[in-house]
Amino acid sequence: MTKTWHPKRDAKRYDKAGAVVLNRVKLGQAPVSLYRIRWMHIGLWVILTLAVVGGGLGLWLTVDSRFYIYDARIVGNRRLSQEEIFDASGLRGLHILWARSGTIEASILEAQPSLKSVEASCRLPSTCEIAVVERRPRVLWDENGTRWWIDEQGAVFSGTETEGVSDGSGRWLISGPLPRDAEGNLDDEVRVGLAELWESGWDLPDTFQYGPAQGLSFVDEHGWRIVVGQGSGMVRRLRVMEDLVAHLEAHGVTPRFVDVRFSEVPYYAPGGE
Repeated sequence: MTKTWHPKRDAKRYDKAGAVVLNRVKLGQAPVSLYRIRWMHIGLWVILTLAVVGGGLGLWLTVDSRFYIYDARIVGNRRLSQEEIFDASGLRGLHILWARSGTIEASILEAQPSLKSVEASCRLPSTCEIAVVERRPRVLWDENGTRWWIDEQGAVFSGTETEGVSDGSGRWLISGPLPRDAEGNLDDEVRVGLAELWESGWDLPDTFQYGPAQGLSFVDEHGWRIVVGQGSGMVRRLRVMEDLVAHLEAHGVTPRFVDVRFSEVPYYAPGGE
């Protein structure tokens, strides 16, 4: 049996389906806002442009030799050469973006203990400045032929007899084993004793001896050995020494040594003993 086509019935079905679609999407409006699509395209182009520019900038910073450090402006050094300080900084051939002030300062101080402080700063394209403060040597310590400089804070660093004395700081020469603390600096008791001797204003010789048992000692103008020990109380010991030496002179006694380490009970050994 052949089915008969009814135009009106098919038209109704089409109208019904069209009504369902139109109920879901309003007439005259796209499923996604064209305004939003336009800004999405602009955003993608901006991101792509920034990526290209950033990549080019990074490549330029990497390959251009102007951003690598091969020298630095160094100020404040007197005994150390600029080459020694620059080599200790670790900056040679380093890219400017990897230069960190704290790392530079720590590297220099570790390699050059004769420096008291270091300040470093770097800026583009490859300019670096390093300001140093050198330690002021006060004592030259002779330890079995090996000589060390020692500053007021007790820091120990290598030196020679004529090094660093042009600034008028003066120096004392001490012979004997060098007592150090756990950090490698001068033992604190010895440092305190030396500091008090410096500040006493007493007319003392430039040469001292040190022994672990007796501490510091020197030979006075009479040729007598004076043992002053170490630690605080040096001024009191020097006063006791002065009184005892005057007493010995008055009685014509020539001692082998005078020991004022314990100022309450000083003693001396007669030259014949």
